[in-house]
Amino acid sequence: MTLWSLPVFVPLMLRRYRPEPAAWLFVALTITHLVLGPAITYFDFYALIMVYSVILYGSPRHSWRFIVTAFVMGLVAATVWSVSFNVGPLFAGPSSGSRTIRDGWLADAITMPTCPAVTGVVGASGAVNCGAKMLADVGMEAALIESSVLSVIIMALWQRARKATLAAMRERNASIVAKEAEETRIAALAERARIARDMHDVVAHTLSTIIVQSDGGRYAGAHDLAVARHTMSTIRHEAEHAQRDMQRLFNVFGASGSTGYADIDSLFDGHLVVSRHMTGKAQPDRLSADAETAVFRLVQEALTNTRKHAGEGAKATIDEFWSNDVLSITVSDNGRGAASAADGHKPGYGLVGMHERIESLGGSVQAGPGPNGGFIVEATIPLSPAAPQSGTDAEDPVLTIISRIRGLMNRARPKVLDQGDTRESNWVGRFAQWTERHYLLMDVIATIVLIALFDSATYGDLQMIGNAPYSPNRVLTIALTIIMLSPLAFRRRFPEGSALVMAILSAVQLLFLPSILTVNMFALVSVHAAVLYGREHAWRWVSVALVADSWLAGIKIMSGWNGYGMLIQMLLPFNGESAMSRWLLVLSGLMPGGVVMLFGFACIAMARWSRSRGSNALVLMQREEALKAEQDRQKVLAANLERNRIGTAMQAEVLNTLESVITQADDGLAMLNSEPAPDSEQIIAAFTVIGERGRAALAHMRQLLTVLRETGFSDEMHEGAQPDMQLRPAAPLSSQMRQAESTSQTDSSTNMNSGNNQGVHGAALR
Repeated sequence: MTLWSLPVFVPLMLRRYRPEPAAWLFVALTITHLVLGPAITYFDFYALIMVYSVILYGSPRHSWRFIVTAFVMGLVAATVWSVSFNVGPLFAGPSSGSRTIRDGWLADAITMPTCPAVTGVVGASGAVNCGAKMLADVGMEAALIESSVLSVIIMALWQRARKATLAAMRERNASIVAKEAEETRIAALAERARIARDMHDVVAHTLSTIIVQSDGGRYAGAHDLAVARHTMSTIRHEAEHAQRDMQRLFNVFGASGSTGYADIDSLFDGHLVVSRHMTGKAQPDRLSADAETAVFRLVQEALTNTRKHAGEGAKATIDEFWSNDVLSITVSDNGRGAASAADGHKPGYGLVGMHERIESLGGSVQAGPGPNGGFIVEATIPLSPAAPQSGTDAEDPVLTIISRIRGLMNRARPKVLDQGDTRESNWVGRFAQWTERHYLLMDVIATIVLIALFDSATYGDLQMIGNAPYSPNRVLTIALTIIMLSPLAFRRRFPEGSALVMAILSAVQLLFLPSILTVNMFALVSVHAAVLYGREHAWRWVSVALVADSWLAGIKIMSGWNGYGMLIQMLLPFNGESAMSRWLLVLSGLMPGGVVMLFGFACIAMARWSRSRGSNALVLMQREEALKAEQDRQKVLAANLERNRIGTAMQAEVLNTLESVITQADDGLAMLNSEPAPDSEQIIAAFTVIGERGRAALAHMRQLLTVLRETGFSDEMHEGAQPDMQLRPAAPLSSQMRQAESTSQTDSSTNMNSGNNQGVHGAALR
């Protein structure tokens, strides 16, 4: 029999690596020994392992053929066993003393009143003849074999569904890790685009306003000193405002606080006639901070373009339509429209930034010449859900209580477990995945079952107080069992909180109850769950709580042997015992408590092992959340690094330009307020200098934005709309990070040695 068992180790070793060939080899070996060898061998019990392995590790498409084979082989084995046990081996020799196949062996044996071999499984007294007895044996053995096979098949299908979920989640986590570098690079490029948008909206708008004001001041201010002072003050105010916005742009991740919906009226400077109309009830509180900034920048860019390109005497109109879900805003003018491009200027980055801002909020933008002339910019921005009305619910205590209960229920609701595209075709796999998704419900059901099973154990634990029998209250024992086991219902949803409650309940029970309850052993389940599903370092405080409760349990055992009913009696100083005897009793509790600690630390070790292997769906879900959080953090770091790099190269130059405008405006105001009053030529010269400075700065700013855009964000969203603006990707973020330390020095040397307008960014954005 031992020699027949040796070959089976080959398929056993191959059952995970080559599950299907190993399974067929095992079937061949089984058939061989059933026909030619002994009817039963030791390795027949390995058949269940092979069935489990081939279903779990083999191809799901081939599962049914192995399931059918397993049931057929079970019937064959039951038949061969029955015949062999009752009649003898199929190929018996003449010296065996039994009938052989050459003598009509099986046919004769069926009709015999008693079987020639051993008694078999079913007793001979209940059988009419040997054939009936063999048939009864086949039924009994087949039932045992097939029920075992069915149980193993269900276990394998269940485990296969769980394995598919784990594989999908591991793939997703690996994908997050693999895309981390690309996501941070995209974050850096998006930060470039944001800076380009804000610089265009802040600086280019301000410089355009300064140019318009200086040109107006050259003509109107030359003949009216009051107009000249007002115009010069406006120029200084605009430059200071842009200076503050530039500092916020490079110091804070986001837009400045003075660019909201309520600030739109500040864009009406009086040099352009603007009319504003509103339809519906305005709901600016339903605009998010980003949406408010987007609306402000859209109106700002549209009015700036009207001033620059619509021509003399053009008027602008802002139409707002507020509905329940969206804000539709249209900025139109009666200017030259499509004819404005006749001067040869190319579209700038203002419309691109406008599209990027609005479409990132889920809205849409359309811009172009109107059918009757002029230029039209239309945008649709979705509104946030309306906030609930305050006052009525808050005054009603019943509704307040219901609202709080709903909030608690929402917090207790289990996290959504994304199992990926792992839909199983069999009901076992589908049910397994359903139980994984509804793990809180399954834990609650399991806790209810445990309460029903162990209520009698709690009753029995409380029956003996001291040495006398006692009949505890049945309601009290049920309530105590529910209290002690209820934390298990939340062991996976709130693992650490559940373990903490269980530790406190166990300590209280050990201190104040006369006996140790059987249900206390389930505290080890909470220990395992807290370490497995809790935070990474939860095992530290869990270990401390485990040692404390285990020691209490040991002291409880030793104090019971010394005649104390409750542990608290032994610990009280006025119990008649000396301090030394109490301390000896406490130290003696280390021995039995140490045994409990060993079991607890074994649970901690198993949980840490399972956590490190990633063999649990909830653990992988926590890992996925941690990876996403880390990815978001890396995005912010990449954006900050990109902003700092660009700020090092740009901020000083832009701020110096604005500072020079402010200085020239201060000089102009000083001249306008001096005595005697300046003549018209001096006023014209002051405004001319500021206008020329603004024009030069604006031209240089456009070149800086071009460099920033063309080495950064790729505007694929508008591919084909503006072919001349197809942008090139930047260098990988990793190489940018490696060069971050040397960026400032390279920028400075390039700016000093190059006459190219893009030299400021040649090294920083290379």
